[in-house]
Amino acid sequence: MKQKGERYMRRLFSMYFTALILILITVMPLRAAVYEASSLHNAVSRSETVLDLFYDRWERIQDMDLYFDLYGKINWVHNFKVYAVNQGNNQREAVDMRLVRTYGSMTINIPLFRSYSGTMQQRLKPGTGDYGDIKGKEQQESALLHQEPQQQESLISQNNLILGLTATGFHYGLTREGTVDRGAAGSETFTDYKYTQFFDDIFAASLLYRPYFYIHGGIIINRAIEPNDDGTMSYSNTSYSTHRYFVASNLFSFLNMNSTVREDELEELAVGILVNKIVGYINEQASANMPKISITYKQVRLFNDEAYDAVWVSSAYTDAGTPKTATISDSDRERAKLHTLALTLSGNIGNILYYDFLGEFQRPDRPLIDRRTNEEIDFSYARDLRATLGLNLLGGAAVQQGEFLIISGGISRYWDPAIPYHRDSGEGYSAIGGLFKIEGRHFLWSAVPLGYEFTVSHNHSTELRKLVETVDKWVVEAGINVSF
Repeated sequence: MKQKGERYMRRLFSMYFTALILILITVMPLRAAVYEASSLHNAVSRSETVLDLFYDRWERIQDMDLYFDLYGKINWVHNFKVYAVNQGNNQREAVDMRLVRTYGSMTINIPLFRSYSGTMQQRLKPGTGDYGDIKGKEQQESALLHQEPQQQESLISQNNLILGLTATGFHYGLTREGTVDRGAAGSETFTDYKYTQFFDDIFAASLLYRPYFYIHGGIIINRAIEPNDDGTMSYSNTSYSTHRYFVASNLFSFLNMNSTVREDELEELAVGILVNKIVGYINEQASANMPKISITYKQVRLFNDEAYDAVWVSSAYTDAGTPKTATISDSDRERAKLHTLALTLSGNIGNILYYDFLGEFQRPDRPLIDRRTNEEIDFSYARDLRATLGLNLLGGAAVQQGEFLIISGGISRYWDPAIPYHRDSGEGYSAIGGLFKIEGRHFLWSAVPLGYEFTVSHNHSTELRKLVETVDKWVVEAGINVSF
């Protein structure tokens, strides 16, 4: 158990905001086209994506005992295709676009009772999030040696109570570039927003009293904004908006329970067990030497007979015997949940070689019909299979000083009923892909911890889970963070 104390945070932050940097990249101009709806419109799926990003960031925040975390990344999808109807010849064509996704988050942690122990560099020395001895046996033993006798007698005095405030935002935007000929003055390029722009934002509050519990609660706001006729965008001109509430909690370090609710309906539920934490209650030494193992069950109401769905639920026909279409009434729409069970195993050898394996298995609770063939889909039991290996180029000693430079590569297989709609070649519902990633952290001026990451992937499941339209496309992502 980690001991807290010695000093309070010198001052508290009273306000915060999230800034998303929108970088617009050029694409080829094409004739006018009408956007055909796709799973970009699926607010259920996008909410799951932004929540997964929120949970992943908070896992690192908790591992490193952070007061402040500012994180941002930008994601480019090259040769993104929008299938549309050309108004000139009335033919369905693939329109080359550029998809840019930006993500940003800011978290401020305020001690309500007892601060984190040690200075920033002392806290970051043994802990680097996913890399290194996260809890740091050296730090734990040092804290135990310096505890005063009266602190050891009181349960509450051994721990801190932290209030966290987080704002998170994710933007999906399609853009294209045009050229204006100004005669003798030359030509000038311009960039337009094209088609619907999607924004998913989270505003959350957290209460942490570890190792006994933590709880996150907040609201997810999903918005769609249509660009103006001149290619500009008014952020206040929302064309469609929904909201959801979520709660995520952990009890005794090993039991996770997360849920998302929309309009008094349970939209997502997840229950997870951290096996190594349970082992730690029985044998602390065995837990310290074993990999991080988790088992997570999840159900999400993912298929709803919406226009963007790749499948019909139960049947291609309504109860009245008429074919289902994108314009069917709400009373004729049927809904289905997807049940999944995920097993993960991750760890490192000597803070030099890192490994991460995941297997996720699935089953829908109702038959699903492929809209292309009107035939029932034979669902694969395996939804997501992936393996990643990483090498720390700075060696294990650097990790103990809070710095690292990891080069990693991975392969995956991902299955989704929408893959055949968006892939550029081949058939089938699964895609095999790969990933190359560089991630590191260094101290600028020996004081400011700067983290960074750069990723290139093709058909990797981490991207296909976010947006299945990225199948058969190269994805480039860059991120940066400052934490202390």
